[in-house]
Amino acid sequence: MSLAAIDLSASQGAAVLGLLERASVPPLPSFYRLLYDYVSGVGGLMSNRVGDILEEGEAVGDKLYAEFVAPYENNEAIDRAIARITSRLKTLELLIGESTVAAERHAMSLRRASAEFASAELDPMLLRDWIVRLEAANRTLRRTNGKLEEELKAAALELEATRSALEDSRESSKRDALTGLANRAGLDFAFRRLIETMGSHGTSLSCAVVDIDHFKALNDTYGHPVGDEVLRIATRALLASVRPADIVGRSGGDEFIAVLPGADLSAAHSIGDNIRAAIASSDVQMALGQDTLGGITASVGVAQYRPGDTAKALIDRADRCLYRAKQNGRNRVESVTDPTAQYFHT
Repeated sequence: MSLAAIDLSASQGAAVLGLLERASVPPLPSFYRLLYDYVSGVGGLMSNRVGDILEEGEAVGDKLYAEFVAPYENNEAIDRAIARITSRLKTLELLIGESTVAAERHAMSLRRASAEFASAELDPMLLRDWIVRLEAANRTLRRTNGKLEEELKAAALELEATRSALEDSRESSKRDALTGLANRAGLDFAFRRLIETMGSHGTSLSCAVVDIDHFKALNDTYGHPVGDEVLRIATRALLASVRPADIVGRSGGDEFIAVLPGADLSAAHSIGDNIRAAIASSDVQMALGQDTLGGITASVGVAQYRPGDTAKALIDRADRCLYRAKQNGRNRVESVTDPTAQYFHT
């Protein structure tokens, strides 16, 4: 690492510590990593929201924890892994101790037998006795080593199962618990991976930001359980409207994001309209009751990746289009046409 890079890292670290102090946020590793990414300009959904929370200036630590630490903490798999490995290590420790004792006894028996056999005259009865004793010691050593070998094989399988469980846990931390879609962490990961490959493959990338119309009023009227069911209904409509390679996530509340690799603006706009139409035609009577009049609708903002974009820049453009769709009457799609034109609707 160059001196310039070290100086930059140090200055960013100092800025993070200053930010933590000003916001009265404890310098825990999870908060430090989050704010370090924010200070160093790592783009993404998380960074965007972190800035909003810092500007609000109230209960910053609680809000950061609730949105960026608690949803991704899943210590259950780690705790189970530690318990299994600890138990396995204790068993191995006992077996290694038994094997060591058996080996030492066998070695001692061999030394004594060698001393006896070195005498000028061999007593046949003594020789037969030593053979029996050596065979017994050898059987004990083989049995102990056999148990140790079996336990080592079991430990290898245990470690592989643990690795797989931790990997599953890591993947589950990128999923929204309510809908099963990618959460903000999963969306950030998808955007970073796709943006990194843009230059080498030269393919298009677009995104659609989807927001359920009047969701707060619906939630206040019918309650959170019904609101949660509406989000699941919208999730099914989203998944039915996108292509197999597309990535759908819930960025928070009633807002969803569809990451559309290989889609130019025209294709993305078409997918966005498919999403809008699918949500509008969803049957919500099971969730809202048989007497419900009408259904739910959604507004959609669409933007296409431009060279040099971060995930945050791309999403921000789509989000501004979403706001325009809300302004223009909802249940519609707005998209950005080119760098000189701010908004466009078809």
